[in-house]
Amino acid sequence: MNVKRTATVLLFLLIGTSHASAQAERLSDAQIAGVVFVANQGEITAGEAALRRTRSRSVQAFASRIVAEHGQVNQEIVALTQRLAASLQRSATSDALTQDSNDDLPRLNAVDARGFDAAYLDREVDSLGRLVNATDAFIRTTTSADLKMLLVRARPSFIFHLDQARRLKYAIGSPEIGR
Repeated sequence: MNVKRTATVLLFLLIGTSHASAQAERLSDAQIAGVVFVANQGEITAGEAALRRTRSRSVQAFASRIVAEHGQVNQEIVALTQRLAASLQRSATSDALTQDSNDDLPRLNAVDARGFDAAYLDREVDSLGRLVNATDAFIRTTTSADLKMLLVRARPSFIFHLDQARRLKYAIGSPEIGR
């Protein structure tokens, strides 16, 4: 009986904490656009590093696609903010993403050529997973129909990139695949 009561109390605490945290982290539409822009910029920067460093045709093709498609989303974000006479706004989330991106590049550059592809794909699986989750949350919380539409259109591409990164990560372990 005591265990059941403790579990119930913990459940209510967890629900209350997650609700309070969601309230504290509520972003404006301009901040949401800023977060997505910064996340895409991080993907572009890492993709450009991969294009310079990888010897794998599969990873090159993946990185080229990342650079092109995330660049396109960023162009759409800039066009949207210009059309709405708004500007991208910083937030704690976008600042953290900027810092993560700034930390990732030296880490990727420090990896030897042999381990670069695995390190790059590990980074992509992690960052794209976070981007997909953030996009899902932003679609639910944005008040701008235009921004919501942009996120809804970009989401399948982000999911495809995540799936492709996972598949490449798996294939990199097999010498006959992906080289």
